[in-house]
Amino acid sequence: MFLVLDKTLNIFGLQIAFYAICILIGVLLAVILGLREAKKLGVSSDKVYLGVLIIVPLAIIGARIWYILFNIEKFHSFSEIIGFNSNGDFVGLEGLAIQGGIIMAAISIIVYCKVRKISLYVAFDIVAPCLLVGQICGIWGNFFNQELYCPIIASEWYTNLIKGVFGDQMLINGAYRHPVFFYESILNLIGLIIILILRKKWKKLNLGDSIALYFLWYGSVRILTESLRMYGQAGDPLMLGPIPVSILISIIFVVLGSSLIILKRLLGGKEIKGKVFLPKEVPFLDYVDQILKNKFDTLIFDLDGTLLDSQDFIIESFRHTFEKFRPELDIKDEEYDSFFGPTLYQTFSKYGESEEEIDEMIKYYREYNLKGYDDNVRLFPGVKDTLATLSKKGYKIAIVSSKASDLVKHTMELFNIDKYINLYLGNGDYDNPKPAPDGILKAVEELDAKKAAYIGDTLSDIEAAKAAKVKSIGVLYIKNPEIYLENEPDYVINKINELISLCGE
Repeated sequence: MFLVLDKTLNIFGLQIAFYAICILIGVLLAVILGLREAKKLGVSSDKVYLGVLIIVPLAIIGARIWYILFNIEKFHSFSEIIGFNSNGDFVGLEGLAIQGGIIMAAISIIVYCKVRKISLYVAFDIVAPCLLVGQICGIWGNFFNQELYCPIIASEWYTNLIKGVFGDQMLINGAYRHPVFFYESILNLIGLIIILILRKKWKKLNLGDSIALYFLWYGSVRILTESLRMYGQAGDPLMLGPIPVSILISIIFVVLGSSLIILKRLLGGKEIKGKVFLPKEVPFLDYVDQILKNKFDTLIFDLDGTLLDSQDFIIESFRHTFEKFRPELDIKDEEYDSFFGPTLYQTFSKYGESEEEIDEMIKYYREYNLKGYDDNVRLFPGVKDTLATLSKKGYKIAIVSSKASDLVKHTMELFNIDKYINLYLGNGDYDNPKPAPDGILKAVEELDAKKAAYIGDTLSDIEAAKAAKVKSIGVLYIKNPEIYLENEPDYVINKINELISLCGE
């Protein structure tokens, strides 16, 4: 004979409710699944983690409020509402209504997506299977609390089966009861499997349909289990007059899921009074395929102005050189801006009168630049952390710069980022400098890149990327980014760490 289990677990004197443990396990598994689905749908892990930190606590508050609203007579003070007894001891939040949590989560997700500029369809497609995972695990808290049960089991063999599986936990009020929590958990598991299979196989499934299927499935399951529950726990379900609130909300869920599927197909992409009521329908599998096609495996960076904040010192080095060789010239800021991208030879050849003088100018520039280099250049904020994250996630990383190769190497070692770089190419390591694609093409070849992007800050960077037929990403955190925006890079980023989101991590 099994013993009835305690409702709490004692760890070093701290009482932790098994119900809470079940919920936490559900949340953890839901987050793991959510991260996998988010990556598949092109949403960064940072947005998922932030969403979890905001939405999960709000969902718990919503579940608590929903329970209190329909059981207000059980509470006599605010301290009881937040989990304290009359003696001031914290006894936990016994009483959470999952449907209130779902409603609060839905509202929170809508607001979060609007603020973070995430497609609502994509967000709900990430969340739908996660909700089922959370409910599959969380509802086992009813097992420990001896809640959510059905009528007395009439069959002797089934009684023995339930005793063998659950022990005396289903021995309630002197009789063995049907474990409704278990039925609901299994049915939700079946629903999860069905949704995940449809997402992989069914070509007619559209973006946003997963949440509609969730509402249909969960609403139907809950109608069934709550109907059975009424025969076993009279007066226990949350009631709105004579109607169980859970059944009423479940019916609304079924209607909502059905309506969403129908309305998406009838009104998706169509204008009503000049406004698009619902986004255009996109097949789920097509959307996932497109994300995969745009998924980079290799990121190639320019150095100066992209990873390295060296613009001011470079301009100072040019001015110092021109003061010696061309003191009569009045070079404007716009002309200095044009020096970024080309090699030193390309720049000084416009001003030198002979090859010997050009060589002298380059030598003078380098001597001055090298002397003050370590004290006058720095990485842009977030560069090191971003490179570390991308490297850890398995991206191949290269640097293709017009700077001398030995100085590129010195820069990487100076800022301790060489451990994140798989390949670096400087002036002399490839035939023709930017805007020719030679350096990028060599990096692509040596790293065996399947899908590469080049990140830069100048006209020549964007031109070189386009010539190499890789995606171009322009950075906006430099001075006068409009100089190269006319070349229309494929993407732009305001901060280097936005690359992580752009890569769907």
